[in-house]
Amino acid sequence: MIPRAGNGFCPFVAIPPRLTFTADIEPNPADPTGRRHLAATAALLDLLEESGARGTFFILGEVAEDAPWLVRDIAVRGHEVASHGHTHRPLETLGPAGLRAEAGRARATLQHHSGQPVPGFRAPFFSLTARTEWAAAVIAEAGHAYSSSVLPARGFGHGHPTAPRRPFAWTLDGAELLEIPVPLARLGPARLPFLGGMYLRYLPAWDLRAMAGRLEGPLAWTYCHPYDIDVEEPFRRAPGLGLLSSAFLWANRRNTLHRLRALLRGRTSVPLAERLDEARALAGLPPQSKGSAEEATAAADW
Repeated sequence: MIPRAGNGFCPFVAIPPRLTFTADIEPNPADPTGRRHLAATAALLDLLEESGARGTFFILGEVAEDAPWLVRDIAVRGHEVASHGHTHRPLETLGPAGLRAEAGRARATLQHHSGQPVPGFRAPFFSLTARTEWAAAVIAEAGHAYSSSVLPARGFGHGHPTAPRRPFAWTLDGAELLEIPVPLARLGPARLPFLGGMYLRYLPAWDLRAMAGRLEGPLAWTYCHPYDIDVEEPFRRAPGLGLLSSAFLWANRRNTLHRLRALLRGRTSVPLAERLDEARALAGLPPQSKGSAEEATAAADW
C-alpha cells in the first residue's frame, strides 16, 4: 500500500509501486558562479538516501571534468551514472559530427571517474525529435545501450509526438538502441510529462492525481534538475530569457522537493539500467544476454 502524504492527500496514489528517479546534472543557466548545482546534487543524493531509493543521474561531461568527486560520490552511493552529453546543447545544434565527438568524450569521462559502465544517454532538452532521428545511430555508435531522450508529445521546445509512448527500439543498421521515452498523461487535449520538471513543480495537486490515474506507458520514472530543489538561490534573470520566463524557472522550488518525497514514499526506485529487461520486454525485444545484463547493472555493485 502506498501511504498518503503528510497532509492526508497524496496526488501519486495511482503511480506504480516500482519507479525510477532520474536527474539531469547540469548548471543552472541563471547561476553566475556555475557551481550551485554541485551542492544541490548533494541534496538530491541525501533525499534519495533518506527515502531508501536509488536512481539514474544523467551527468554532463563538462560537469564530470570539473567535479570528478561528484561522479564518484554518485556511484559510491549506489546510483547509476549515465550521460547527458558533454555540453548542454540540443542535438540539432550539435549535428552528427558534434554529437559523435561529445558523446564519446562524455562517456569516456564518466566511465573513468565512476568506475562504472555507462549504458545510458539522455539528450539535453529531450531533443531527440523527428528532425534528429539520425542521433540514435550516433548514440549507439558511442557505446550506449539505451537512450532516454524522447518526449513523445508536443513540448515547449522539443517533442516527437509521433514516437511510441512505451519503450521501443530504433531501427538501425548493424546496431541496437533501446529508447525509454518520457512517461505522459493526458490533461484535457494535451499529453504532458507530469512526473518531472516544471510540470511536477507547477501543476495543481488535483490535476496531478487525475493524471497519475491516466499514466500512459507501464514504465514510470520521474526527472528533475539540481536547480529544481535549490530553494536558497536568489532570483536572477537567465541569459536569453525574459523576466517572466526567468521567474517561472526560479519560483515554486519547494514544491518540487515535497512532491519528490511524496513520489518516493512507499515505493521502490531502482536505476534504469536495472530495468532494461523490463523495458526490452515492453519494446518486444528479447532479454539482454547475460554479459550485457551484468554490464548494465554493474552500477548496483560498485
